[in-house]
Amino acid sequence: MSKLSPIAIISIGLAIAIAALASGFFLQIAPNQAETEALNANAEKLERAANQLGAAQKRVKKALEMRQQKIDDWKQITDRKTPPASVIDLSKDGWHLAIDVRAFRNKLQSAVNAQMKAGGVEVINGPAVEMPPDSPNGILAGYFNFPPLAYPVVMFDFGAVQVRGTYKQIMNHVRAWSMMPNYLAVTDGLQLTGTTPVFTATYNVSIVGFIRGSKFFPNVPEGGA
Repeated sequence: MSKLSPIAIISIGLAIAIAALASGFFLQIAPNQAETEALNANAEKLERAANQLGAAQKRVKKALEMRQQKIDDWKQITDRKTPPASVIDLSKDGWHLAIDVRAFRNKLQSAVNAQMKAGGVEVINGPAVEMPPDSPNGILAGYFNFPPLAYPVVMFDFGAVQVRGTYKQIMNHVRAWSMMPNYLAVTDGLQLTGTTPVFTATYNVSIVGFIRGSKFFPNVPEGGA
């Protein structure tokens, strides 16, 4: 048997080594690498999903914060611009309500009279709050507009009123309506006549009052209340 030359032995060894490496690559390294790439790709997807979830949670949190801010803002308005619940109780029957509503009207007239003195002006022609209807069955609809509105509210358009004073007194007087407690008051159409230092002011004023409460007589569907 002839001996192999050193070159042949080296060549055979290299061939065996290459075959072993190739076998290891295709049987172990390549599958492991493919699995690693798949795992990396899946991890990236999960990371993107987590980031999207985090962004969604932040948007939800922001929306809740904005909603709460609106609720707080409206509560501040209702605390300052709605009559206290003790002023009128609309859950009473019509006969008792017919008595209470006149007391409510008188309290509102007193509030309007006090407002007319704001700024130190002299009242020439002040507004008179409308008297409630005599019929108990017409109080809710005729005076508190409930229904057809979805909530009880009083609305009075007093038309033109007149006061007299200096320019500064009149300006302070008209601006004071926007700060009227328990009610929303709006003025417009201000006109001044006369000569300095005393003027006569004519303007229009309207008042809106949202009535607190969730129970009304007669009973109405919950959705309406």
